[in-house]
Amino acid sequence: MQPAHLGRMAVLVLVALLGSDAAPAYATTDMTVAAAINKAGRQRMLSQRQAKAWLMIGLGVAPDRGQAILKESTTRFDTQLAELKMYTPTSDVRNALSGLEREWADYRTLLNTPAAVASADRLYRQNDAVQAAAHRLTLAYEKISGAADDRLVNVAGRQRMLSQRLAMFYLFQAWPVNTVAARMEMNFARAEFASGMHQLSTTLHRSPDIKAAVEQLDREWLAYRDALAQPRDAAGQRRAAADIVALSEQVLVTTERLVALYEAQAVAGGR
Repeated sequence: MQPAHLGRMAVLVLVALLGSDAAPAYATTDMTVAAAINKAGRQRMLSQRQAKAWLMIGLGVAPDRGQAILKESTTRFDTQLAELKMYTPTSDVRNALSGLEREWADYRTLLNTPAAVASADRLYRQNDAVQAAAHRLTLAYEKISGAADDRLVNVAGRQRMLSQRLAMFYLFQAWPVNTVAARMEMNFARAEFASGMHQLSTTLHRSPDIKAAVEQLDREWLAYRDALAQPRDAAGQRRAAADIVALSEQVLVTTERLVALYEAQAVAGGR
């Protein structure tokens, strides 16, 4: 199956995994720590996926798909932010959530501006501010229990974010915008993803479903990693951008499923 077909299939699967925005996903009184970690961690991912989609539009890389991804991701971010505001059990969570709201307000406005080089430098900075704020919120939720299963929800959730961060920095280089810095950040993200895979692969007491999902993610990661590592000039990067985007969406599908499995494991363990 070619990457372009993978991309279209991935979008459909992601809609099912992320859920419909037509109604609340659950009663807020039933939110668990693991669910809060998952949602806050997904905000990290969405910040990177939104930037990726914005860059797709600006570069003319499957711009219609980019528009759809941007719209869906922004709606999901707003929905989850409202859900998380209903579960603020500690001062650390409340402070982190307020910080995320502030950064998101500026970022949301920027995402609604036309995708152009003149705004790309601001996007480069602001997406990272939102991702960092969402990460602080995720850690604040994880701190509530400190349980190993909850930590795994965060680790797998970070892989989900990195899948989008890698493609985003690839597209910054293809534009090109902040090329040297983007290449360096992409290399850092690649090393972080490899480290995360090591953690997940060496964790004991995994269910058969989790073990299978980790193994599938490892296979998809190797293909994605190799595609990202191919030496290309700016023109070559533009030509390969659609395949990189498709691979990032496929890895996202698998990481979403893996995070859901870890969340279910954490809940079953009484957290």
